[in-house]
Amino acid sequence: MRETIKKVFRKLSLVQKFSVAVIALIFIIMIIINAFISTYQRRALGTEMDNNHLVVVRNLAKDAVEPLIFKDPLRLDEMVRLTAHAPGCAYAGIVDRNERIVAHTDRKLLGQALRAWMRDYTDFAVKEYIRYNAADDIKEIIVPVKAGYEVVGTVVVGFSKDSVERVIEDNLMGLKHNVLLISGIMMFIGVWGAFGLARLLTTPMKKLKDKMELVQEGNLDVEVPNDHISSCRDMLGCRAKECPAYGKKRCWTISGTMCYGGIQGDVFEKIGGCKNCIVYKESCGDEIGELIEVFNQMIKKLRDSMRELEETGKENARLEKLSALGEMSMTVAHEIKNPLNAIRGAASYLQANFKGEVLKEFLYIIEEETVRLNEIVTSVLRFSRPSPLNLQVSDMNRVVSETVELIRQEATENNVEVIMSLDERIPPFKFDAQQLKQALLNIIVNSLDVTKAGDTVKITTGSFDSRALVVVKDTGAGIRGDVISEIFKPFFTTKTRGSGLGLACVERIVKDHKGEISVKSEIDRGTEFIITMPVLN
Repeated sequence: MRETIKKVFRKLSLVQKFSVAVIALIFIIMIIINAFISTYQRRALGTEMDNNHLVVVRNLAKDAVEPLIFKDPLRLDEMVRLTAHAPGCAYAGIVDRNERIVAHTDRKLLGQALRAWMRDYTDFAVKEYIRYNAADDIKEIIVPVKAGYEVVGTVVVGFSKDSVERVIEDNLMGLKHNVLLISGIMMFIGVWGAFGLARLLTTPMKKLKDKMELVQEGNLDVEVPNDHISSCRDMLGCRAKECPAYGKKRCWTISGTMCYGGIQGDVFEKIGGCKNCIVYKESCGDEIGELIEVFNQMIKKLRDSMRELEETGKENARLEKLSALGEMSMTVAHEIKNPLNAIRGAASYLQANFKGEVLKEFLYIIEEETVRLNEIVTSVLRFSRPSPLNLQVSDMNRVVSETVELIRQEATENNVEVIMSLDERIPPFKFDAQQLKQALLNIIVNSLDVTKAGDTVKITTGSFDSRALVVVKDTGAGIRGDVISEIFKPFFTTKTRGSGLGLACVERIVKDHKGEISVKSEIDRGTEFIITMPVLN
């Protein structure tokens, strides 16, 4: 039976379990309260009836003084008859000073001696006392009748215990009905309250369970909503604008916050102190809210880790391909470079020692194409064997300005306007100025190649969230959507001439700086290259 109950209870939902537990608790409490009230009231009624019985007998003894002295049996008989109507009264009698029964509810005993009626009577009563007749289950109250200090008689009244219990039960019946009615109302309210409270408490848990099921299915783009999340600025009136969490929610997930007059450390270092902060407590609420917040942060961390792992895998695959391609390119380039130098030297010798227009023209072509091939081989070697970064604190705006000056003459000759918009707030930081200049030069040269007279090339710098930004935007022909995903691949080019390594070198330089590069383009409206790099101090 016990195991069956456990199995049934285990299959119930959390709402049902909570409701059953609360209802059972209310039921037990009501039983205890009802038992306590009944016991207390029964004891109080018993005590009250005992006191009332004693008062009734005392009043009878007081009223019997005069009839006993003047020997008025009718009056005495009337008095015992009235006393017999007291709740639980079994009999009542009055004895004179000669121990003769002068009044009794049982008239057969009139005139008899007291001892014939009360066989265990030992002495004439001179003071009141109570005794119990166990044989008949009767409580007898004996009170002397006194005229001044003289005892003129005795009053004896017996009360049946069963009769008293019936009277008490009759009096308790109404109380029990009222208590049961109140218990039923409280049980009804408790049932509905239990269900309502259970739903209130378990609704966030159900939302959390639903989101966890989505995570189990592989969906990491989930978050349990929390409408109570607030920021330090709104709740505490913080005005530390230089704080990285200023105006943002979930400040406990941001490193380096400026709390309590100091700079906090990493998220994992400061989370213990954040849990004692009023912003965290008010945002999370109870333990369920804190559990939801921990779940959200865990999923965010897992999502970021998975994304980082995926990007790392792609980067490793790309590096492996580039490494294999670089080794092959280096071998081929070395094998080609020496014959090219020999061909160029032979062409120069023939030009210097032999005459003839046709010969001179073809030798010029040979020399020019040899120079171009040599430049391509040099590019391949540079891409295959990149030089390590030379990180030094430099000014990005200065590097951009110097790069623009290198191509300004060419842009002017092609009637293309070059515009610079530099953010002076970018602080100097560590990067390889020469390699960044090479990357920007490759992008700007590509922009000049796809623009025509009257177009513009705009170079913009900026900063946000400890990152520097360089944007190169032109109003040229644009790039088709199916080509954009290929432009950073080595040896891919849409030009009739070129190695196809320019943008591949740009991406490598940006990646080496732990930065990112993206491109947006519209046909006949232009292309925009966006480079972001961390500001390393």
